Amino acid sequence: MSGYDHKNLEKEIQNYWKKEKIAEEITNFGKKDKKKFYLLDGPPYANGLPHAGHVMTIVYKDIWGKLKNMQGFDVWFQPGFDCHGLPIENKVEKEMNITSKKDIENKIGVDKFINRCREFAHENVTDWMTFYKQVAAWKGWVDPYLTYHNTYIESGWWTIKTLYDKGLMVEGKKPIHWCPKCETSVSGYEATDAYKDVTDPSVYIKFPIKGKKNEYFLAWTTTPWTLPANVALIVHPDELYVKVEIMNEKLIFAKALLKTVMEKKKIKDYKILEEFKGKTLENTKYEPLLDIKIQKETNKEESAHKIILSIPMLKNVVASKVQFKKGIDVKCKDASFSHMVTMDTGTGIVHCAPGHGAEDNKIGKHYNLPIISPVNDCGCLTKDTDEFSGIFVKTADKLIIKKLETTNRLFLMDKITHSYPLCWRCKAPLLFRLSNQWFFKINTIKEKMLSENKKTNWLPPFGTDRMKNWVKDEEDWCVSTQRFWGIPIPLWKCNKCNNQKMIESKSQLQKEMSNNIKLDDLHKHVVDKTIIKCDCGGEMKRISDIINIWVESGIAPWASLGYPQNDNGLFKKLWQVDMIDESQDQIRGWFHALLFMGIATFDQTSYKSVSLNGWTLDAKGEKMSKSIGNVVSAKDCMETLGADVLRLYNCYNIAPWETQKFSLEKAKDLFRVMNVLTNMINFVDMYKLKTDIKKTKLTHIEDKWLLSRLNTTIKEVTDDYENFRFHFVGRKLSDFILEDFSRWYMKLAKERFQKSIDEKDANFVIIHTIGEYIKLLAPICPFITEKLYLKLFKTQEKKKSIHMCDFPKTDITKINQTLENEMKIVDKVTEIVHAKRQENGIRLKWPIKKITLSGNNTVKTTTKELNTLLVSLCNTKKVEFEKLKLNLELKPNFPLLGPIFGKNMSQVVALIKKENPEKLQKALINGKTKLGDYEITSDMIIASESLPLNLIGDKFESGVVVLDLTRTKELEEEALISELIRKIQVERKEKGFKIQEKINITIDGSKMLENWKEKLEDGTNSTINLDKVKGKNKKTLEFEKETIEFEF
Repeated sequence: MSGYDHKNLEKEIQNYWKKEKIAEEITNFGKKDKKKFYLLDGPPYANGLPHAGHVMTIVYKDIWGKLKNMQGFDVWFQPGFDCHGLPIENKVEKEMNITSKKDIENKIGVDKFINRCREFAHENVTDWMTFYKQVAAWKGWVDPYLTYHNTYIESGWWTIKTLYDKGLMVEGKKPIHWCPKCETSVSGYEATDAYKDVTDPSVYIKFPIKGKKNEYFLAWTTTPWTLPANVALIVHPDELYVKVEIMNEKLIFAKALLKTVMEKKKIKDYKILEEFKGKTLENTKYEPLLDIKIQKETNKEESAHKIILSIPMLKNVVASKVQFKKGIDVKCKDASFSHMVTMDTGTGIVHCAPGHGAEDNKIGKHYNLPIISPVNDCGCLTKDTDEFSGIFVKTADKLIIKKLETTNRLFLMDKITHSYPLCWRCKAPLLFRLSNQWFFKINTIKEKMLSENKKTNWLPPFGTDRMKNWVKDEEDWCVSTQRFWGIPIPLWKCNKCNNQKMIESKSQLQKEMSNNIKLDDLHKHVVDKTIIKCDCGGEMKRISDIINIWVESGIAPWASLGYPQNDNGLFKKLWQVDMIDESQDQIRGWFHALLFMGIATFDQTSYKSVSLNGWTLDAKGEKMSKSIGNVVSAKDCMETLGADVLRLYNCYNIAPWETQKFSLEKAKDLFRVMNVLTNMINFVDMYKLKTDIKKTKLTHIEDKWLLSRLNTTIKEVTDDYENFRFHFVGRKLSDFILEDFSRWYMKLAKERFQKSIDEKDANFVIIHTIGEYIKLLAPICPFITEKLYLKLFKTQEKKKSIHMCDFPKTDITKINQTLENEMKIVDKVTEIVHAKRQENGIRLKWPIKKITLSGNNTVKTTTKELNTLLVSLCNTKKVEFEKLKLNLELKPNFPLLGPIFGKNMSQVVALIKKENPEKLQKALINGKTKLGDYEITSDMIIASESLPLNLIGDKFESGVVVLDLTRTKELEEEALISELIRKIQVERKEKGFKIQEKINITIDGSKMLENWKEKLEDGTNSTINLDKVKGKNKKTLEFEKETIEFEF
């Protein structure tokens, strides 16, 4: 194996896995004497190809599986896909040029549309499964669960009936979020997933006070289209309101907003007639704003068209990824309670339409207000709005404003830009309208959800509070949708007596239905044709709704297994789920659905542990978008980086739960790791290392140190793996192989092999370290580690794959923390020495006279215990420890002095600079002292130490390094010999001689060379003949005043 080539490597290993059926054997669930580990795959939507953001989640899930498999667990690796819902429907609509829901029903045909949705989902599933294999995710070799399979739908029916029988699923008419384009309800997470800044009318409206001529309540709204549904006006009970006279009219609104409103209207001449608390206005009646049928009918209600008082309520609940995109401060604005009426904007009087707003509806129920919603499925106003009938609501805004203007009800028209919820799939603006739907009752099991959430192992722990905050203020969950491609709600209703029957399985439906329908497919276009005879003699037909897609994904722990109809006992073996991994926004999506559905169905949360991923942006921190052209596809990632580097980058770049700026260029840096690992094989081949070598008693410091570092790394990395600190795993394993192993240990080991010094010890340490290391790395980098395993260890280990080996365990007897700390000192000293050599033009191979170290006890001990190593690594004649006195400098801390002393600061600064540094530092030992008339504290001084100007060296955390660069004749001779050895070695390599191959060299130079003949021979693995060079291939080295010729 020469250089690292990810394409050839992956092809080679994939072929080996295929031949030996490695993946099939690993993923075969049901291994004896092993504890189960249920890794549930959060199903991605089968509506497109994976990109860089998907890769992160794919990798993390696979790491959990590979890790637990190597730790001896029987892992359930099955992948899954969300094949239903708007994500698929929207794609198919674009493909088939469908512009409305009615096109599906009247032109295309529901059956044709559903069949194309199935085909589309299947095509994408195939592409995803192919990528899983390419990136070495074991689930790519396991048949996936697909939510459109009949077995999954049957499980869904059983679950829905279970909740229905428990009274947790109820029908009701409530205002819900509605997408006018998709013509369906949008609920829960879907309604908080997408927001956009939009500009809407900001309208100040005069509501005539009943029985008072030319007196009005001045209210404010940004949704004029909801004015036909107005039933009340809301004021804050404790704020001050004023009655203001303006040009023969009297307006009542909040005092706090008086100045703002008058400035907007550009009115300077007004008179405050009265001032009073908002609570005094309660129950004051006003006239209908619009002269239309629905308002006239509403006005007949006693509770309508009067002033009501604001109450505190939950506001601003949005998804975490929206918080991130919009820059919303979670602590301040997420899930906060406040009054509906605020003094921030508007007039302090809010128009209330309980049929068209969440807060409006809550306050409407509180005051028992009538709830009206004159908007149809397409988002158009209904017939009882008279002249506005059939007009889309946003278009109606302008017409209603015009009407208000002509009837002298418009006081001021402005514009406002604010965040507005969009449909999570088609991105059309959502409406809030009254609709008959089916709901899951959250409040009934809310306390159980909160208590089960406490038991969950959230990684990182902040997930606990985020889920708690979402659940504790959650409303009932609207679970019915008015679409086509999904699990049909299995409820049949009688057209005569309205009796209901919930069906739990295909077999029950076959038994109950009265007509002969072939139930080869349980989707809407088939089951809607079935009829069940009612006891009253009427016919029962299925309601048209399908279940919310998040309910589908929430039943995955058992529906993916076919429970209860088709699971063959698997559910009992696997329940509960041991680990799930998805992005953080799934706290309000899939994680929540799993929590609710598990408790509602089995009185227990579905999962034990959750790892939370961050989001992936482009290298500049921008959201990846096809329109911008900055999407990095998974295919491009694999082509450029290969699987191992791509996987390692996702475990190196940033903490898994933080937002990642994905950069292919930065990821390429990790090829260094692959190159070093590749070179391990080359090194073993070059020096003919034995891979079956037995343990030996180690005497070399570097051998003991490396085994200590290895076991410390095993200990730390295992803990990092278990706690989802995958970024620490990647960084520590990269640092270990690049720094500890390659840069440090291998440099020393090479010399030992070249000089035949305790080669067996080094052989054992190298082979043992590589063997343990690649097992640590295997869950992240499956290909390169498999290659090293097959080449070096398969014969001894007797396992077909590294992924079938046991995960390493720490040998604490090998950990020597003192030695590791001392080697850190050696590392730092060596780094400083090399830097100072470079600054002074002294090559590393040229010896220097002396190095002096000064510092704490660890530095002193290191100088003594590791002196030989320091001398060798620094290429010096001597390393000594000596207490050096540094120059102490005390500087004034200006940012702190200014606010304290003000105009006297210059005097204080002068006193500090005048004082002897050592004396002042001693005086401040207790934290404060007096300088003149001023009290000085230790934090007012910034202390620093530096080397005397006549010394060459530098400081580090634990001490000081000083170099003596005095040149002697012996040192200059030795430098010459080092240069000659280097020159000869270059020539050896160019002529193709192997390192172990001994050669004959003739060297012509001064007599001085006779004193260095032995060193020359050791350094070049040769026999030296000091004589005249007569051949034509002679080479020349010129070093200062010396000229040396040589030939071989």
